[in-house]
Amino acid sequence: MNYPISEPERLSSWKVRLLERIQNLSADHARVLVRGHPDYQPHYGDGQIPIHTWHSHLRALVAERTEIEEHAAAVGISAVAIAEARAAGQRGLQWDDSVHAARTLRHGEDPERTAMIEQIAADVWQLEHMAAITVEHQLRGFDGRVPRDPAADAQFDANMVALWARADTTAHVAGLTGEEAAELWGRDPAGWQAVAVRVRGYDDAELHQRWRTYAWPGIEHNARRISEHLTAAEATTLTPPTPHVLIHHAAQAITAIDPTLMATTDRIRSAVQAALPPDPDRGWDSEPASQPDHRPPEPGPSTGHEL
Repeated sequence: MNYPISEPERLSSWKVRLLERIQNLSADHARVLVRGHPDYQPHYGDGQIPIHTWHSHLRALVAERTEIEEHAAAVGISAVAIAEARAAGQRGLQWDDSVHAARTLRHGEDPERTAMIEQIAADVWQLEHMAAITVEHQLRGFDGRVPRDPAADAQFDANMVALWARADTTAHVAGLTGEEAAELWGRDPAGWQAVAVRVRGYDDAELHQRWRTYAWPGIEHNARRISEHLTAAEATTLTPPTPHVLIHHAAQAITAIDPTLMATTDRIRSAVQAALPPDPDRGWDSEPASQPDHRPPEPGPSTGHEL
């Protein structure tokens, strides 16, 4: 009897890895929930630190899994496949525990190249997410719903530059095919609207938390450190969309959801793009980090987005 091929079996390896991570994080959460809680000791008195630490660990696992689920949904993995991976993990099953789990490395695939494609996918999603978040954060900053911080704006931009540089260099080292490039960064208007709807759904506190997280200087530091160890192949036309292009798409998607914001998003897009460097070229990935490897770089001289 011929059985239908399951969705994970049809997916690219880097997408299967997203499902694997969802399931394994869900299994880790189940393990910590059932067996990881602290044992009370008489000398604790009414001390809450052990139980608070346990709660924090559980929340961190849920937050990490939720981020990966957002990525998986954004790249077209079905809600059913995501839910199945999560549910299997909640039963305590790691991905490799199931004989029916799709292989994350297909026959004949180069493990190193597969890892590079997975890194590109992560960087491109982070850049797309950042583009939507920075436009939405600026929108809410106008009426005081979230605080403004020009120095953090500048670092956010620097992080986008560094992530793009790493994705671009890695894409050329990996020698992506046109089909792979289309799958990694060929988001259409409907796909952008899905990202915008998700970001618009964040409450003010969640939006600001995510914006602050993406403005962390260590992101630039880590991206540039990794880029320095890659040797780019000869340049081709297969280049990820630049931060300028991504912000343009994000602003258009948000305007499509709420056309009354068109004039405001145009101002935001112009201001953010003016603060970014010109559209990058192949030399962008060779810029050195602004600080030695033992510490993250400080924000650059830009004062942020002047509107």
